[in-house]
Amino acid sequence: MRYFSKFVAVALTLASATSAHAETLTLGSVNDDIRKHIERFTPLAQYLEQELADDGVTNVEISVLPNSQAMAEALRQGDVDLYFDSPLVATRVARLADAVPFLRRWKNGEASYHSVIVVPTDSEMESIEDLRGAVIGFQEPDSTSGYLLPVSLLLEAGLPLQHMRQDHQQPDEDSVGYVFTGDDRNTALALVRGTIDAGATDNQGFEALQVAQPDRFRALARSIEVPRQIVVRSAELDETLGSAISSTLRSMTDSPEGIQVMASFHNTTRFDDFPRGIEGTFGPIHTILDEIRENSLM
Repeated sequence: MRYFSKFVAVALTLASATSAHAETLTLGSVNDDIRKHIERFTPLAQYLEQELADDGVTNVEISVLPNSQAMAEALRQGDVDLYFDSPLVATRVARLADAVPFLRRWKNGEASYHSVIVVPTDSEMESIEDLRGAVIGFQEPDSTSGYLLPVSLLLEAGLPLQHMRQDHQQPDEDSVGYVFTGDDRNTALALVRGTIDAGATDNQGFEALQVAQPDRFRALARSIEVPRQIVVRSAELDETLGSAISSTLRSMTDSPEGIQVMASFHNTTRFDDFPRGIEGTFGPIHTILDEIRENSLM
């Protein structure tokens, strides 16, 4: 275990070989479940260490940091080389760290996804504007599909948001009240119990809800499509090594071992480039983040 200044990181050293040109590569994640994320990242770290040996990589480490600010600092200083997260959260961190969107990561066979605002089928609400005076459940502030994307939908519709900090608190009649549920499962449970009027999830979460509760819920609004996950590269990472890493990750689909390692890495199915390029992919995301920040919701 090692410690960065002003925050705690966990590092797992996967090899002890030394060389005059030894290069340590550090993979980063933000989460409070350190053990789970070390287990999740270990097969990928071992694979990269093996595949990048000829490029001078002798050690691969895993750093699990407690929050986005800590990750931004680690990327800026070069203490983390590659950071994996959902697109809006990772883009926000990349901006803070002057880091670079690197690759798209497919998850569960999906290259992209979107957020869905869900209401009961028998709700009188027919459009997003009807959420005035209602309460919506978000997952957590660092969730792309469970907070940032649905918040952007509400702001685009001109709806003020009001954080409900007490049970049974009601929002102003012109505002949309919101609570944090913690995760998709709790959002679905609150919808079923009727303690919230609407909930935010992603398209897969909505499909799962429809399977579990047929004909009980419907989509009120949908966000834009964004990459399912992204990899961010520290600006401090050597360009030549960065190219080698990119080639290695993108070619993992070419071997049974690579496919197996990706599957163990949170159901990854592919790494590839952004089809619309950096500007085409992240221009709309930057606009969303700017709007959320200007409204002090991030």
